[in-house]
Amino acid sequence: MKEANQASDTMNSEKTGSFSPAYLSVGQCQDLIKLVSDLIRLPSENPPGRETIVEQYLIQYCKENRLRVDRVPVTSNRANLIITLAGESDDDPLAFTGHMDVVPVWDDERLRWRTDPFEPVVQGGRITGRGAADMKGGLACVLLAMSELAQASIRPSRTIHLLVTCDEEDAMRGSRVLLKHPLMAKLSDLVVCEPTGMTLCRISRGRTYGELVVRGKTAHGSRPGKGVNTIDVAADIVSSLRTLNDSWTPPRTTPRDLHSSRCLTAPSYWQPLSIHAGLEPGIIPDVCTLRLDCRVSPVSSCDDEISRLNHMLSETETTHHVKAEFSTEDKREPWVTASDHRLVSKIHSLGDFDETIFSGSTDANVLREAGLTPVIIGPGDLADVHHENERVSLNELERAFSLYRSLMF
Repeated sequence: MKEANQASDTMNSEKTGSFSPAYLSVGQCQDLIKLVSDLIRLPSENPPGRETIVEQYLIQYCKENRLRVDRVPVTSNRANLIITLAGESDDDPLAFTGHMDVVPVWDDERLRWRTDPFEPVVQGGRITGRGAADMKGGLACVLLAMSELAQASIRPSRTIHLLVTCDEEDAMRGSRVLLKHPLMAKLSDLVVCEPTGMTLCRISRGRTYGELVVRGKTAHGSRPGKGVNTIDVAADIVSSLRTLNDSWTPPRTTPRDLHSSRCLTAPSYWQPLSIHAGLEPGIIPDVCTLRLDCRVSPVSSCDDEISRLNHMLSETETTHHVKAEFSTEDKREPWVTASDHRLVSKIHSLGDFDETIFSGSTDANVLREAGLTPVIIGPGDLADVHHENERVSLNELERAFSLYRSLMF
């Protein structure tokens, strides 16, 4: 396969960063590219939630590669998978996690793609396609590492579990169902294979979001100043959100493990993600609905940020004589893993990795509720995801594969 051979040369000639992965053979490179490409070709968009096609592929892959796979139903037609590689000891298993779903390719976005988003293209040392970075690349790396050990009949010192989730891109129903699974009581260390550019993240923002409904008063559109136009009120709220963000300050007291420059320079911020208003032509709209999203600082909490928002909204109600009600739909608390935790130390023992804060939220924000201690490290750049021409570096795929495999020993 000429393309794969060229990719192998690129992968081994473009090593960057301070982590030098083990050399991958041409065959390993071909297997990795094929697995990532196969997963990209499965359009597991969410919404609406089409992970079943990936689920079926992974079940067959595990059967062919001597890996145990257990299906954990989430809804009538959606499920998580727990893929297991048995180790010498089952007392202290290591867990990896990755999700099957990808964000949809909307019609306007599709026009900006240079290629078919669900037909992977290997070119210039990268694979391009929806999910390449978020996060079928990371999922493929850990899965291939597990299958290689299984095929070689190598038993790691401790059992390895890969938690493959559905619905991560929406309400995280998959990881919430896993909270009730008996396996969670056995797990401690969790490696999240989300895209970080192979930078180690032991600190993550949280996230909370919901719906804000503003209620005003209708009037005929020909009568300026009559009624209460909720679009005008919404515009004022959006402006006030910017002020709220600019005025954010860290709490006066912060836990010792959060008191770092990285944490304190990652403020919380609110932003509108959608807005809807209007009845019929010629009528002042008396209801406007906004979806608001907050990315929560590691030194704050979801409840603290909601409280700040509600204080701002109470001022808006007084000023405009309207009712503004925010309904919280989800809370995903931020988290910090200690710098001397054994998983962090193990990763640094394998290479001198840079560290940063993960700006999004992942299944780890949920799974840590079961007592798991997470880190995030994986191939791909967040700047390349959730929009056109998503891609992942072949070099980072190689580095991720090598790191995950090393962690399994």
